[in-house]
Amino acid sequence: MNPVKNIFLQNFSDKKIFQTVFLESAIRHIDIGIHNFEVGHPQRIQFDIFVAVDSNRELVNDDIDNALNYEYLIEIIDSKIQGKRVSLLETLAYDILEDVLLPEKVVAATVIVTKLDILDSGKIGCSVSRLK
Repeated sequence: MNPVKNIFLQNFSDKKIFQTVFLESAIRHIDIGIHNFEVGHPQRIQFDIFVAVDSNRELVNDDIDNALNYEYLIEIIDSKIQGKRVSLLETLAYDILEDVLLPEKVVAATVIVTKLDILDSGKIGCSVSRLK
């Protein structure tokens, strides 16, 4: 993880232990954008989600009931894009962030949404982070 992806951790107390659950480089084809050349033409969008989980409780004993199941991140992405059109990456990122923060164990999260095909070289996107 680079420092930008993990920036929300800077506000945490250095006396607590936090686990980070993440999903990186999940790609979906989405009809998104404000320009005429984007409307009706699905683009490859990359999702990166980082979730800080309070780990001050007992260590995970290899039981999924004691851990945050990362599959919920995939389910959130798919539910937010299914049958919907969004104009702005920022709107999509905020919508995803709200659901990512719902589990009780989650203390903070960062959502990064990136358009992969808009520029000849490079990527554009946005990230949103929030402490709970």
